[in-house]
Amino acid sequence: MKEIVKIFALGGLDENGKNLYVVDINEDLYIFDAGIRYPEESLLGIDIILPGINYLFENRHRIKAFFISHGHDENMGAIPFLCEEIQAPVFATKLTIALIKDAAKRYKKEEVNIPFVEIKRDETIHVDDKTIYAFAVTHGSSEAVGYALETKHGLIVYSGDYILDFSADEPYRSDFNRISYLSTKPTLCLLTDSYNSTYKGMVSPNHKIYHRLCQIMEDVKGRIFISLYGQNLFGLQEIIAATIKSKRKLLLYTDYSKNILDTLQGLYENPFIDEKNISTNPLEVNSVILAMDLGSKVFETLTKIAESNENEDSLKITEEDAFILASPPHTGTELMYAKILDKLYRTNAQIFNISSKEMVSMHAGSQDLKMLLSILKPKYYMPIRGYYIKMIENAKLAVDLGYNHNNILVYDNGMVANFEDGVLIRSHESVECKEIMVDGIGIGDVGSVVINDRRKLSSDGVMILGISFSMSTRKIVAGPDIQMRGLIFLKDANEIVDKISGIFEKTVFDYVQKPGLVDFNELRNICKENISRVVRSDLGKDPMILPVIISV
Repeated sequence: MKEIVKIFALGGLDENGKNLYVVDINEDLYIFDAGIRYPEESLLGIDIILPGINYLFENRHRIKAFFISHGHDENMGAIPFLCEEIQAPVFATKLTIALIKDAAKRYKKEEVNIPFVEIKRDETIHVDDKTIYAFAVTHGSSEAVGYALETKHGLIVYSGDYILDFSADEPYRSDFNRISYLSTKPTLCLLTDSYNSTYKGMVSPNHKIYHRLCQIMEDVKGRIFISLYGQNLFGLQEIIAATIKSKRKLLLYTDYSKNILDTLQGLYENPFIDEKNISTNPLEVNSVILAMDLGSKVFETLTKIAESNENEDSLKITEEDAFILASPPHTGTELMYAKILDKLYRTNAQIFNISSKEMVSMHAGSQDLKMLLSILKPKYYMPIRGYYIKMIENAKLAVDLGYNHNNILVYDNGMVANFEDGVLIRSHESVECKEIMVDGIGIGDVGSVVINDRRKLSSDGVMILGISFSMSTRKIVAGPDIQMRGLIFLKDANEIVDKISGIFEKTVFDYVQKPGLVDFNELRNICKENISRVVRSDLGKDPMILPVIISV
């Protein structure tokens, strides 16, 4: 029997987030990571974005297992949504399981039964007749692993998000012996992290800021406010260690930071920090106030702190206090970052802005990628996880090592790489991978039309028009009445209001004179078109227009 292997992504390619990669071996599906993406500012009201999981719902009977690399939302956040309908085992390390459970609570999915299988970082996993090898890598979330799925014609290796640091303390150390063991087996295809592929050299030790933090904490006389992205547990441990060394106390400013520390404290025998090193008084001079939150929420928290001097519950920020920004901006947050930096300078506190060059993201740099390539020597190479430019740079690294460009696969979400008995078969096969937007408790019910309406509301306001007519006499019996919000002030707009009222009344009157039943949908659309034309012409605006037409 031929072995047909298909590899494709339902999310994660040409984007940052919602990583979800599928390996199909003779119709059996093995899923590597299942993450979410946080929306950009233009997606008004959207909480999170899920990958194209409808494909998995439609093929749930074929799914053998989920393998989660680490506890970041971009890699595991979709699991609570998937397990509402799919009960395949979810393999993950102890901490990653705890963080998935925390995510389920955030998404109000704590009642979902997730069939976890806890693994060690060097576990050999058996699913039916397939063997999957976990191997330890270094990342911002501890206990991070990659996976190698054995096929008849070689391993399919999924690196997860990683850097290689063979001298780090547990549970961050990369396992050189395990990776070397995998190199004794042929590798059919290697899928690696492209997020940081433009960084020249090995990332380690340039991801560490412990010594910089110690120096700042020693020099600053007042309090220290420090920002950190949520789920950066490596950074959190560095902050805690520096706080204790400088004989300061840590104050957890956000609910998220309290929850994450509670999770860590309850997971391990040795506490991350003793109660004696915790402060609850934000005015305490030797306190380190941690502003840690998910995604761009960390900037919202900093804004709240920076503006506190204007409020009654003032933190009384002085020039002896300091801000350490240990949350460098990433793609899409540069403007937000610039605005908060301006606000922080207005407090007159000292500002220590740690750039991405000083605090390198814990994603594989060029030499991390080349090292893994050189050790495993895959037959085919697939850059994943990152924008297209980063995937191309990752591919170029393989070319530099002598790989034929025909064996390097730079794909988009949904494109399928087909292998037949270990040989790539060129095809145009693809799968549906439309992303799903989550809005409050609504999942997948928010489309581009809704988003466009929200943009209109936020920029040009809304116009609501009401009118009633008699179905028997075909005459207007009440109205028209016009209400506007966020467009113009009614008292100053008598002329335009009268003009719109006349157009609305005439449009309805003319339409209802036609014999037969009234098509209210068609009538409302005609009213919208006629009124929009006038509003754009006279006011230069494009508000949401809601005609309410009632027959009596």
